Amino acid sequence: MSKKVWVFFIACCSMLLLTSCGQKSSNHETKKVTQPVPTVFIHGLMGSSKSTNKMIRAAEKSGHAKKVLTINVQANGKLQVVGKYQRQAANPIIQVNFVNNEASIQTQTQWLTTTLHWLRTKYKIKNFNAVAHSAGNVTLLETEMTANKSIPQLKRLVIIAGPFNGVIGMNDAANTNRLGKNYKPKIIYPANDWYPSYSQLLSWRHNFPKNVRVLNIYGDLADGTHSDGMVTEQSELSVNYLLRGLTKSIKNVKISGPNAGHSDLHNNKTVDQLIIKFLWSNN
Repeated sequence: MSKKVWVFFIACCSMLLLTSCGQKSSNHETKKVTQPVPTVFIHGLMGSSKSTNKMIRAAEKSGHAKKVLTINVQANGKLQVVGKYQRQAANPIIQVNFVNNEASIQTQTQWLTTTLHWLRTKYKIKNFNAVAHSAGNVTLLETEMTANKSIPQLKRLVIIAGPFNGVIGMNDAANTNRLGKNYKPKIIYPANDWYPSYSQLLSWRHNFPKNVRVLNIYGDLADGTHSDGMVTEQSELSVNYLLRGLTKSIKNVKISGPNAGHSDLHNNKTVDQLIIKFLWSNN
């Protein structure tokens, strides 16, 4: 082999080696690491960890998810965090508890905004799912519609017994209100010391994130009240009008019978299975 041919041969090999290395490096750099989507569980007024414990245990027992954090929001708004966020957990669960469970929705909205902002800042969480019971749903919706801080993007929401337009004994009564076209309530109740008015939620609705998938679970005791004993069906179903045209989908599921009471719904095995299927088994 002549000297010129030998030099040409070495040059070609070098170019092939560099090209191969470059392709491997490029492929390595473009490989994306999928970030787990945590699910945040939120209780309602007068609720506590007991409101979400059984649902969380059912999710863990199913093998689909694992609780990694408990965040107890103190009365002064400070966060007491128990546990460690685990990125390797496929479907991490975060339980949020308000120590002062009698605070107004407006105050709890400030607390939840702070909590979600902390999760985004501390753990770089970009997306999250949520499961809320009772007034926790109003807190979550108001947070999503009015948050003044950067929070993760809501992807899936499970609503359980959401009192969006009234509570029995507070401003609503059984068989008093009804829904019109697109689930629009005929009577819109005003704000009170705990809840924003349905009109306020309507005025903020366009700030709700787009393309969220929603599962709306509501109860009917089948006793003629068309309610779960505390919240009427019209109040629970009025979320459909509130979020019309904004979500990717809303599925309404009624739980009927003596085990469909307001507080019974978060201890209901059928509800557990609906949550598991919607969040983790049906992706």
